Amino acid sequence: MNDAVGTRGGPETPEAGPDTSSRRYRLDRQGTGDNAVVSPVSPVSPAPAHDSLVFARYLLGAAAAGGADARQLARDARLPAWALNFGQAMLPSRYAMVLFELAERALGDPDIAITVVNRHQVGELDLFDYLFTTAGTLREGLETDGRYLHLVTTRLERGVEAETDRETTYSYRQAEPGGRGEDLCLQFSVAALYARARAATGRPVRPVRIAFAQPAPPSHRRLAEALGTHNVDFGAPVTTFTFSAHDLDLPMRGAEPGLARILNRYAASLAAPLPVTWHGHFQRLLAQSIEAGSPSLESVARQMAVSPRTLQRQLAERGTTWRAELNAARQRRAAKARQSRTVSSAALARQLAYSDPRSLRRALRRWDNEATDVLTS
Repeated sequence: MNDAVGTRGGPETPEAGPDTSSRRYRLDRQGTGDNAVVSPVSPVSPAPAHDSLVFARYLLGAAAAGGADARQLARDARLPAWALNFGQAMLPSRYAMVLFELAERALGDPDIAITVVNRHQVGELDLFDYLFTTAGTLREGLETDGRYLHLVTTRLERGVEAETDRETTYSYRQAEPGGRGEDLCLQFSVAALYARARAATGRPVRPVRIAFAQPAPPSHRRLAEALGTHNVDFGAPVTTFTFSAHDLDLPMRGAEPGLARILNRYAASLAAPLPVTWHGHFQRLLAQSIEAGSPSLESVARQMAVSPRTLQRQLAERGTTWRAELNAARQRRAAKARQSRTVSSAALARQLAYSDPRSLRRALRRWDNEATDVLTS
């Protein structure tokens, strides 16, 4: 996947994307700050919703497999290549919506949402997938899924609309509008949920009925086939999907009560993954260079595919300097080493690129004094 779109560097500021102002969203074309670098914004919008980076990778991977130029799609969406290097971080949801629309157009595939769903394999959503598959029954898995949905998206809110002895109807509500991209995201979310349910139970789980809060497409044959039902309506006030009680009570193939309890306790302690930013990307590369014992401006700039002078300018635009960032990163690494007590002074001095342990001790004293000054001021 990374090979398809490139993982090093990327533009210092993302290139302007397609003019989407005639639809219900547009891409921000201003500024070089952290949010402007990675976040498309709405003309009038609260803080944007976010999706796991996995979704962007799915979309670009599906587009590349279909013969589209994934690098060009990422550029058109103004998605920096370096953003895809993060592990469990989040991207503003507008990227997924824009990428869905661009991929649909590039491939001429109105069923791109199903194409992407078909690429999913259990485990690609990491903890979120295993919280679902280790539950005792499908009903328990869906309850857990809804409780920790924020680990993979803040774009959707799932609720229970109605419940009887025979069936339960759930709903998805989208946090912000996105035109055709929003429609495709909702199709993907519903279809992916049923695909995961079938994989987790090993049974042909089919919806009793589905209603999408979007206009009917010219044809929804492939969508109906993927969902396993022709009882699909459009134009509803809210997107809903109904499971039968029989399906909800199906046991999960990977049910492990003990592991499920451990995973749930762990998930409950987690906040939503942080959105990616240029500064966060820089700090991650700097920390890695310190771990490798080679924290230099030139090496970090090379990894970011910019010149040392450009990197210094980018840092200055964010109100910081290479020296300040290196000092802060060294301080964090030294504090971690002092707590673990697993690294000798000589080894830590080499890792932090100090000439000798004496220089490291001077730095440690300076940091301790600065901390004392803060506490007593």
